[in-house]
Amino acid sequence: MTADAATSRRMLSPVRSRALWTVSGLAVQAAGLGVVTAFLWAKLRHQDIGGHITAATFRLMWHEEVHTRTGMAVLITGAVIYAAGSVLLARPHVSRPVTLFIAVPVAAVAGMVVLGALAMVVAVLIIGLHDLLEPDVDMGGGGGGGRRRRPRRRSRAAWF
Repeated sequence: MTADAATSRRMLSPVRSRALWTVSGLAVQAAGLGVVTAFLWAKLRHQDIGGHITAATFRLMWHEEVHTRTGMAVLITGAVIYAAGSVLLARPHVSRPVTLFIAVPVAAVAGMVVLGALAMVVAVLIIGLHDLLEPDVDMGGGGGGGRRRRPRRRSRAAWF
């Protein structure tokens, strides 16, 4: 076996149309993110009791879904679909199979985790700023958290 034959086996051939690979890769990535987003949005809408999405609701929903089998399956499926889209997207630019099938998916999932964490931090900050700038105003109704004083009873002798 010559050096050229060994090298040619380890290299991928060039692609004809980069645009087709790019569009299909972006479409598959969007589908992977869409699966997770739609699942979490549906769960979030079911937990939204008062009409407001609070930071506590967002955190509760996220932690609840990470600890269920269905939630983990959806998250893993979305990550795998996203990584497959990244492989399609990177194919015109990568010529080594090891890079294409190992490094690109690992980098894609790591990037997705970092961007997901960043998006969650931004969402919590936006919700927190919204709650800080527009606090809920209690217009009465007896929802106070402290002890209430009982009105003093006057003796009958004081009225006569």
